[in-house]
Amino acid sequence: MFKRTKVTDGTATGQGPDAENWDGKEVGFRKKSKVPGVMITQYIEKLPEGKSHPDFTRKPIALTIQEGKFAFFKAIVTGDPKPTVVWSRNNGDVSDPARYQSKYDPNSNEHTFEMPHVKPDQADTYKCFAKNEYGQAMVTVVLNVIEVGFKMTKAPQQQAEVANCNFKKVLKRRSKVVPKAEEPEKKEGEIDPKFWELLMSADKKDYERICAEFGVTDFRWMLKKLNEMKREREEEQAEFVKNLSDLKPIHINADGTASFELEFDLLDPSSSIYLYKDGEMIPYTKELGDKMKHCLRKVGRKYIFSMRDLMPEDAGFYQLDVEDVNMFSTDFKMVDFLVKIQEVKAMEREDAVFECVISAPLSKLMWFGKNMPLEQGDKYDIEVSEDKLIHRLVVKDCMVVDKGIYAACAGIKSCNAWLVVEADKGAPKGKKTARKTTRAGGSGTDLQKVAQEQQQILDKEREERKEKIKAAREAAAEAAAAEEPEKTADSGAGKDKGAAVKVERIDKTSVAATTTVAGDSGSGHSAGKASGGAKQDGSHADAGGGHSAGKASGGARKDGSIADAGGGHSAGKASGGAKQDGSHADAGGGHSAGKASGGAKQDGSPADAGGGHSAGKASGGAKQDGSHADAGGGHSAGKASGGAKQDGSHADAGGGHSAGKASGGAKQDGSHADAGGGHSAGKASGGAKQDGSHADAGGHSAGKASGGAKQDGSHADAGGHSAGKASGGAKQDGSHADAGGGHSAGKASGGAKQDGSHADAGGGHSAEEASGGSRQDGSLADAGGGHSAGKASGGAKQDGSLADAGGGHSAEEASGGARQDEPLADAGGEPGITSGLSDIHAIRGQPAELTVKMNTDCDGAWFKDGEPLKSGGGISITKDANIHKLTIHSCRDTDSGLLRFVSGDLSTEGRITVGDVPEFDEDDLHKFSKPVIVRVGQNAAFKMPFQPQESLTVSWFKDGTELKDGGGVKIVREPNHSRLLLRDCLRSDSGEIKIQLKNPFGAVEATSQLIVLDRPGPPEGPVETVETTSSVIEIKWNPPKDDGGSAVTNYIIERQERGHSLWTKLGDVSAEKTSFRDRNVTHGKKYSYRIYAENPQGLSDSLETADSIMAGIMILSGPPGKPKVVSTSKTCINLTWTPPEDDKGVPIIGYQVEKRKKDTNQWLALNAINEPIEDVNYAVKDVTEGAEYEFRVSAINESGAGDASPPSAMACAKNPNMRPCFKDPEDFLVVRAGNSVRVKISYEAEPPPHITWLKDDEPIAPWINVINTEGMSQLVIPSSKRSDSAIYTIKAKNSVGEAFFDVEVRVTDEPKCPGPVELEQTVYGKVAVSWVPSPDQELDDRLYYVVSQHDSNTRMWKTVADRLFANTYTAHNILPGIEYHFRVYAKNDMGLSDPSQSPTWGANSNRVPISSNGVSSMEISFERPPSILVPLKVHTPPKGYQLYMTCAVRGCPTPNVSWYLNNTCINSDKNYYITNSCGVCSMYILRVRENDGGEYRVVAVNSLGKAECSTKLTVRD
Repeated sequence: MFKRTKVTDGTATGQGPDAENWDGKEVGFRKKSKVPGVMITQYIEKLPEGKSHPDFTRKPIALTIQEGKFAFFKAIVTGDPKPTVVWSRNNGDVSDPARYQSKYDPNSNEHTFEMPHVKPDQADTYKCFAKNEYGQAMVTVVLNVIEVGFKMTKAPQQQAEVANCNFKKVLKRRSKVVPKAEEPEKKEGEIDPKFWELLMSADKKDYERICAEFGVTDFRWMLKKLNEMKREREEEQAEFVKNLSDLKPIHINADGTASFELEFDLLDPSSSIYLYKDGEMIPYTKELGDKMKHCLRKVGRKYIFSMRDLMPEDAGFYQLDVEDVNMFSTDFKMVDFLVKIQEVKAMEREDAVFECVISAPLSKLMWFGKNMPLEQGDKYDIEVSEDKLIHRLVVKDCMVVDKGIYAACAGIKSCNAWLVVEADKGAPKGKKTARKTTRAGGSGTDLQKVAQEQQQILDKEREERKEKIKAAREAAAEAAAAEEPEKTADSGAGKDKGAAVKVERIDKTSVAATTTVAGDSGSGHSAGKASGGAKQDGSHADAGGGHSAGKASGGARKDGSIADAGGGHSAGKASGGAKQDGSHADAGGGHSAGKASGGAKQDGSPADAGGGHSAGKASGGAKQDGSHADAGGGHSAGKASGGAKQDGSHADAGGGHSAGKASGGAKQDGSHADAGGGHSAGKASGGAKQDGSHADAGGHSAGKASGGAKQDGSHADAGGHSAGKASGGAKQDGSHADAGGGHSAGKASGGAKQDGSHADAGGGHSAEEASGGSRQDGSLADAGGGHSAGKASGGAKQDGSLADAGGGHSAEEASGGARQDEPLADAGGEPGITSGLSDIHAIRGQPAELTVKMNTDCDGAWFKDGEPLKSGGGISITKDANIHKLTIHSCRDTDSGLLRFVSGDLSTEGRITVGDVPEFDEDDLHKFSKPVIVRVGQNAAFKMPFQPQESLTVSWFKDGTELKDGGGVKIVREPNHSRLLLRDCLRSDSGEIKIQLKNPFGAVEATSQLIVLDRPGPPEGPVETVETTSSVIEIKWNPPKDDGGSAVTNYIIERQERGHSLWTKLGDVSAEKTSFRDRNVTHGKKYSYRIYAENPQGLSDSLETADSIMAGIMILSGPPGKPKVVSTSKTCINLTWTPPEDDKGVPIIGYQVEKRKKDTNQWLALNAINEPIEDVNYAVKDVTEGAEYEFRVSAINESGAGDASPPSAMACAKNPNMRPCFKDPEDFLVVRAGNSVRVKISYEAEPPPHITWLKDDEPIAPWINVINTEGMSQLVIPSSKRSDSAIYTIKAKNSVGEAFFDVEVRVTDEPKCPGPVELEQTVYGKVAVSWVPSPDQELDDRLYYVVSQHDSNTRMWKTVADRLFANTYTAHNILPGIEYHFRVYAKNDMGLSDPSQSPTWGANSNRVPISSNGVSSMEISFERPPSILVPLKVHTPPKGYQLYMTCAVRGCPTPNVSWYLNNTCINSDKNYYITNSCGVCSMYILRVRENDGGEYRVVAVNSLGKAECSTKLTVRD
């Protein structure tokens, strides 16, 4: 059963956040989350900077889980300040820590809500709240729980909910299509509800097919009813969805999955969607994808249900519901192949035909060729016959490339075959042959005949359904016409109280005398006939015990004498009939759901409320004089007691079906206190009376109910609803001994009286016929109130006076006692049947015996199906005193029938059925007895054919335990065979498999064996060492307990030497030998062994020796020398020692060092024995600063660690005192103005020194920060200025000494350009270049000048002077006729300034300009933007090698070229030597480092544009 959750929006009382922290009163602004489904409320309009409201970055995922599993939700929330997370649920609280646990993982920032061992009542909608002071985020998540098994507490819970009027929970959500297990037995011809569900979801073109499938032929009636149902369904659907469209029935996809689709819009997004298969809810997933079999995905408005891993049991009727309303229904059928496609061999350019026949009509099969789906087209023809049973695929114009496997798929069933295309050898080479007109292939069988036979089967089934529907309609019409009840008074709810009736004698073989008198209507719900008796004198004719749904009342009498409405089990009110003289009208035995009370009487004489089976209280009627008001026979759940009387007379507590004891009321004079009819588990007896009058014992007891003994013998009734024998009480005068009220499965009859006085056999709820008794004078003997399918009869009377059969509810015979006016009359004195007939099953060909036992020696007769039987013809009838026997010597089919034994007015009957014990065919039994052998993980299948039989029960057993369908067990029951499938067998599944066929005639069994083969179990240990010497080790083991189903063939032995990780195979031994001698061992070394057992299925797990085994005797080395402490520090203590003087002749592998802390007694090993220290020195790093230790050393050889050395002296883990010293400091630092200055100095000193920083021998300014850490001091100037340039001194001082170090810090910037440049020629060929100093010259003593020269011949700028600290320069080789230009740069540690340009010097500098005399001339310009002539190349130099990288650049004016590494300019980086000569730009790296790798880019820029190129440098190791 699948328990779904109820999705609601609100939070119920007692849930959610508590009142203190989560009062829910904050009113804020709705915000949208990036995660769908998260609701955010922000409390303030504008958040402070850096603060945020809560939000979910990961919300919980909806979960469907099986009962008893571990369920949890996870969420990740964000927000500043950190939000508080609280979980709640809609319909309950989560305060029980045993069921709900909230956890938080600070590492992953995950909030987890866990529910161990989840139960069905925890299925609900859960909420997760995240809140801080700025807002709240909330998200909901649904938990569905799948219930497992039947719950004993479920029915009482539902009853309690009904009692509390909580119908909403009782009326559980169910599909309109009932599951097969709960489907009620259909009436013949009834239409399956699936018919209407399919029609409402189908297209109109499919109506005819669906009607034909279900046998419906009245289309007019169908369409009329379908339109009515559609209107109702659309009204229901409109409450939850809109725009329902595009319904696509279920179909098989190319990937092997099945799916159906529909489109709709949910009015409420939180509405739940359910899936059903054959009326049973199935779980599905939205989140887990392929982890579950069923999946429902939503794509836009489209909902797609898909199902993977298809099996035959997936066939069925699928429905999709939204809440309680069905949206779509579709039928998924499995079709089988009657004729499969066959292999086709075709010649090239010939057509190939694949054809098949399926078991049910299908409009289209899915065809595949070489794993690709095929469609109708130029290459393929797909043909379907008219009856849709024959399907063909034609591959047209076959070529060699068409060769391959072709398949036809119908649902999950498929068949495939090869298409082999042979080349046409007779075709001329190089020419294409003509297409052939022939076809190759086909099934080779008469497909039309197979299809016709299958169609006949389908038509026959369809006609049978039509006939059933037609017969059902005719029967319904006849039943409607016969609803008008007949006016004659038969034994059941007659309407005419005075109608004439026929009284039928109990002996149906003879005609009973009938007489017509005024009689009572008896309303009997008996399978026989119960009728009121007709009386000539009108005396006392009772209509007892009728189970009528109407009103049961006594008949009218002429003399007004007693007319009882006895025992009516009416749903209404049962009351006594009206009498003219008002005497004794009883309302007896009414099994009413209301109140049963006695009728009103005019004279106030007794009006009894007898026998009412009411759920309320049954009480006596009201009387005017207060006399004789009986509360008889009430089947009440409460207490049934006699009515209160003023004089205390005759208050009866009759017939109460109480769980307690029902006894007569106490009377002052002791008269007439009845204990009637109590359904007690004890014994109900009449009350004792002083005068002995009228004490009734009407108890419905499991024991014997008998009337009380009376002194005067008057009126002792035994009205007990007993499982034993209820008989009338003995009376001295023989008057009125009733055997009333017994609800018996046997026979209830009135007692026989000689004087004919009133012996009633009332109300027998027997399994036989209830009829009136036989009388000598022919007067009416009534069988009143038989509630049974048996026979209740009145007793025989000699004078023909009334003998009533009233109300006996006994499990055996209830009869009145025989009376001859003797003081005591018992029921045993009259003939009676003490052991009657019952239904038996006899085996064909075997004898059968039927026995009837009487209480007296009397004659009787046997009848079969109404015909008398006599001895002879294979039948013997014998009588031995009071025992009558009928023996059938050899039972035949003709002996089956209804046998009846009659003795006087007594009879008993039983049915004999002849048949055979189930049996197996000898060949099938022989096949089944052969063992089934499978490997582990495979499936084991058993099949046993048998002859179809009725009432046949098939059971499967494994090792005596019955197997049930489910889990890994699949049991299939067919009419003529049964199959057992055990999936994924384990070794433990091996055992005896037995099938049992059982019917009413006996049972037969067949056995087989299941053998599951597996690897053997590991050999049994422990491994014993038989012998160990310096050259041999012998070991021994035991065979494995489980050989895996096949014998062990051999054992494999592997060995590992101690200290090594490699296992080496030594060899194998036969299965008979369980020992091994290893002769390849070295004395003193230890070895481990492991043994495998092998059989044909593989190797077992290994058996390994518990400890290593040493070859020979253990020889340990002597102690090494005492360790010495070489040096100490706070993190390390260095030791050294000398080897042992005596190594005992065994080589030493290494040493083990142990340490002991001061004031402790425990030595701790610093290395394991299998990790020896090979040298005689060791650095102990596992020390605590300031702690003192001593050490000792042991020598290790092949036998292990020897004796330890004497301990070393105590050594303290601390650094030795030392004067401060600085480690590799830098003494010069240049920083661009505005950047931060960081001067890092590392040092060593013990104890830690005091650090002081000075600036030009003065204390540093307060805004300069000093950060001191262990072993390093750092000076930080956050934002430097030129004035921060100085010499900074660090001073470190401790108790040992002090140290100083100076660092020059220069804060500078790119220099400003020099002033105007002047040119002057002092000597021929030389020009003096002078310029005004840069303004930064006075501020920066490291500033110098660079001079570049340009001439009109080369047209390139070249540096002619560098590092000039003067303001003049003399240029040499100045030639006439050439123009010269000079540029002067200022340069410091930060780089070059902008240039100062000189005037032009040379050929045209003194030329007089010539006028053009008005003639215009066109000027020629050589300016152009930069361009890359030769780009950079890719380089992959090894680390440490030199590298040249070049490119060629052109442009006018000459572009400025910059080099970049990973977008960082490296022109001023000292690690790169960069030149630019005549447009050839080069970069040189002396030694390539790892951080030199990356992307290099050259950018050339002038006033007209920009050009660049790039490459990558990869540094190899």
